[in-house]
Amino acid sequence: MKYLNKHNVFEKDYGGVKIRIYGGFREIGGNCVVIQDGDRKIVFDDGIRFSPLRKYYRGRIEPLGVLELRSIGAIPPAEVYSEATAVYISHFHLDHVGFLGAIPPGVRIKVPSTEVLDKTLGSWYKKTSNWLAYIPPDYGAKIEEVKPGVEDENGVIAIPVSHSGYPAYSFLYRGSDATIFYSGDLRIEPLASIHSGVEPLQSIDSLGLEGVDVALIEGTNFSIDHMAITPSFFREYIFLVFKEYEFVSISIDPLDLEAFASVLDSSMLMERGLVIGSERLVWMVDELENALSKPLDNIYILEELEVPAIRLEEVSLTRDVLRKPRDYTVIMEPASLLKIIRKLKSHGDTPDLTGSALVLTDPEPRESMREVEEEALRAWLRIFGVQAYRLRFSGHYLPYQFPYIVKRVKPRELIPIHTEDPDTMARFFTKIKSAG
Repeated sequence: MKYLNKHNVFEKDYGGVKIRIYGGFREIGGNCVVIQDGDRKIVFDDGIRFSPLRKYYRGRIEPLGVLELRSIGAIPPAEVYSEATAVYISHFHLDHVGFLGAIPPGVRIKVPSTEVLDKTLGSWYKKTSNWLAYIPPDYGAKIEEVKPGVEDENGVIAIPVSHSGYPAYSFLYRGSDATIFYSGDLRIEPLASIHSGVEPLQSIDSLGLEGVDVALIEGTNFSIDHMAITPSFFREYIFLVFKEYEFVSISIDPLDLEAFASVLDSSMLMERGLVIGSERLVWMVDELENALSKPLDNIYILEELEVPAIRLEEVSLTRDVLRKPRDYTVIMEPASLLKIIRKLKSHGDTPDLTGSALVLTDPEPRESMREVEEEALRAWLRIFGVQAYRLRFSGHYLPYQFPYIVKRVKPRELIPIHTEDPDTMARFFTKIKSAG
């Protein structure tokens, strides 16, 4: 692996196939991998690098646009797209999707789902007046949806995986001199069964490969200094919270359909209705119904949210949920919940929420999430008697599950990506290969 310039670009050749990594090497996030194979050039992910973003921008100091962000290495340089055929997006987290609006018009953008893209990033950021407006694709962009398990015109096969951003894919490229596997982000144990019970990466077996030449595998959790809980423990913990607390509010990543499905399943088993308290979560209802091929029951929308009329029945936080708290689970962003109860307090109607719980989930590394002023949040929650818990389950596989991926993919060589500890991954890989 060879260091090229100040923006942490590395490259390695496999015969006539050249791999260049513009982001995600020795860092978490910002993934951007370019494959050059003769006249063919494809790109896997187009992510924002959060380390320079956080270094140069705080508070009122905001990015001025694409050119400035490129100059500090926060997004891939323009050379990434020069003569590229297509950019493949593994999932819609910003450290992978990046600035779709900055991709040149002639480059095809292949995404996990055009419908989910439109309902999430498209609707969230299209009307913003700052740099986030570059996240959705430009109106003239060539957007295509990948077809799982089918080799496309560029020799790329999309492989469905579980992750805290839905839908998510790994990619396999069959090149002239090398077969390359790119993991994107993935976890081995799904939070909910919305993938038809398919074992993670099992679809690789149907391709009839004896292995791949090189695998670029993410290693997010090799870098963490805490033990992320498993999805099984997450479900058990949610059951415990439902049992011990009356009013329960849970925050999830607004792209984590599996977490939504898991909380819904747990709520129904405990005979609680699920109340959506964030407009960014509404898309999940239709998507989950499509995935499960059945309508969903006992889902409501919070009246105080004041969203445009949709087919979900409205319930009021004050008149319904707080009067019968064990009948409901509220799923919303903690800041939004706090805003509602603060308004009640200012109107002289301070709710007594003693015996209530707010569960803050944390599926992604903190630097890739919207930062919450947690100290101020907890101070307000103490006023109302709410107990806050941070539940660190992960959107990524845990290190002890790494051998499973290696045995499924069977790579001859490994390039660790999306990790701050690639050396440990490399040593672990060598040990697994030595053990046969």
